[in-house]
Amino acid sequence: MTTYTYQTIDPPGSTYTIANSINSNGQIVGLYYDSNHVEHGFLDNNGIYTTIDPPGSVETDATGINSLGQVVGTYEIAGGGPQGFLDSKGTYTTIERPGSINGYLYNNKAGQIVGTNRDNSVDHGFLYSAASGYTDLDFPGALDTYALSINDAGQVVGSYLYTDSNGIGQLTGFLYSHGTHTTIGPPGGIYTYLTSINKFGAIVGHYQQSSGGSEQGFVYSNGTYTPIEFPGAVSTVPTSINDKGQITGYYQTSSDHAFVYSNGQYTSIDPPESIGSFGFSINNAGQIVGYYEDNSTNHGFLATVPKK
Repeated sequence: MTTYTYQTIDPPGSTYTIANSINSNGQIVGLYYDSNHVEHGFLDNNGIYTTIDPPGSVETDATGINSLGQVVGTYEIAGGGPQGFLDSKGTYTTIERPGSINGYLYNNKAGQIVGTNRDNSVDHGFLYSAASGYTDLDFPGALDTYALSINDAGQVVGSYLYTDSNGIGQLTGFLYSHGTHTTIGPPGGIYTYLTSINKFGAIVGHYQQSSGGSEQGFVYSNGTYTPIEFPGAVSTVPTSINDKGQITGYYQTSSDHAFVYSNGQYTSIDPPESIGSFGFSINNAGQIVGYYEDNSTNHGFLATVPKK
């Protein structure tokens, strides 16, 4: 069984931390609360912390970082709804769509950014690049569309809401590739949520087979769905897949635990003193970030396999 070493990720002065994403260089971004319970984004560059707060922001969450060190996320200004941002070496660009940004933003090494905006109570997926501007990613005929991940080839995965033949709303996944939408969802799934795609087009997500049922993980590659289910777990939620096919996420027994799936083997990721943990991102070196709960608050973590 693979053994991991753990490092707590807590910016100075933080009282609550979540590590959201790690890039190929080991740079980590996330959010933390200060002693006044104000939310800030942060960058951890090999133990050197930088606070990320776009000008005028009162609340910030850094959600993605690409291999160039460009950071994306969301922020709020006083009296306004969430908007997106790109932080490129300290220069901020607002990612602004009609209404407000709903959820996370993600980026690839080409500088393309995906996310979701809510306008007049409808959610729309979008793709942004400095060269091409904004592209609408709404699945044809969908009620709502959520863009949730992009790989370095510019392929986007997410989920969309539609009404079935019985007039009931259903959520399923989609792939957007070279201008074409394709539905992605395991047979029998009524709630499918795609969370990550690697450069080879392998996709991870989770689904339910019945309303209120347990979440079951899967990886989809070359037309085949393979279950990702931690042994003995009630539910399993994969959140990130790297280019080697290693997967992280979290599973539930009597409590929540982060995990990694690698070469057919499952390993639980439980930092010391944790009573619950969640894995959110895995890079090509197999480093994992997320957060864990102890008896008082949340802390970010970095899990690493020691070099031999």
